[in-house]
Amino acid sequence: MNVGKLLSESWRITWRNGPLWLLTLLMFVVFLPATVLSGAFGGVAAMVTLPLRSPPPGWTNQIRDIPAWVWLLIAAAALIVLVICTALSWLLQAAAMRGAAIAAERGTFALSEALRLGGRRVVNLLTLSFTFGLLIIAMGVLPPLVILLLAGRFAFGVQLVQLAQTGLAPLNVVLGVVLLLVMMSVALEDVGPGAAFGRAWRVFRSGWWGFVLALGIAIAAGLALALLSVPVAVLLIVVAVGLSLLNSPILLAVALLLACGVLGPMGLFLMLFTAVYTLVLYTLTYRGAAQLAGPEAKA
Repeated sequence: MNVGKLLSESWRITWRNGPLWLLTLLMFVVFLPATVLSGAFGGVAAMVTLPLRSPPPGWTNQIRDIPAWVWLLIAAAALIVLVICTALSWLLQAAAMRGAAIAAERGTFALSEALRLGGRRVVNLLTLSFTFGLLIIAMGVLPPLVILLLAGRFAFGVQLVQLAQTGLAPLNVVLGVVLLLVMMSVALEDVGPGAAFGRAWRVFRSGWWGFVLALGIAIAAGLALALLSVPVAVLLIVVAVGLSLLNSPILLAVALLLACGVLGPMGLFLMLFTAVYTLVLYTLTYRGAAQLAGPEAKA
């Protein structure tokens, strides 16, 4: 595999294939409820356990008084929603990867071509999302659930759970990368779930440096977006403070709406571009590494 060719081909495919942007945008939309739900679950757990200098608001005591069986029902509902969102996002991601692979051969592809995954591939992807995807989701949901169940009862137990949650973070990252490679085996080569792990390992071993490069670019792009958001946030705060001094709520609301109307689309565009480019780079890296690894042995 040639690094320069991988990067240039990924750039070309990213800009010449609008369906990739649409599929990635749909992935964002599908996973938005899961992101909000996970953040809310973890946020509530943090708020009821973090020490406060002033007397805590009354609603925190109300949350602590919620029965354990209610929290268990909420966690079960959250797991169901998260698994459904994950399954749909994986299907869309698989379609985007297939589209990128077609574009690597022909230059462009039609949205309908990417969406024709086939019954077997869909079943295999759903099997992965309902098993190993559920495992990753549970590792993210269960620690906040335990914290909520222990809050106000066993402070030392809560600290242990928080420590365990911190320790599980690297494991979640590793599992996420492994499942990405496995999903690519299913999406691009139509390998079954059981054989996909062995195939993914052989492909990774053949082109590990390409995947490390793609991961590094994805991390660097994420950091760049985060750094870009800092001056934007500072600017919005300065504008809000300045307008608030004028004692004009209407002017403040209009200015903030205009700022969000301009900066929001720009931020969404940058996130979409980063997601599309890295997805294409991962796909091309997998194709190149798969050729080095040789064809998948058929049963």
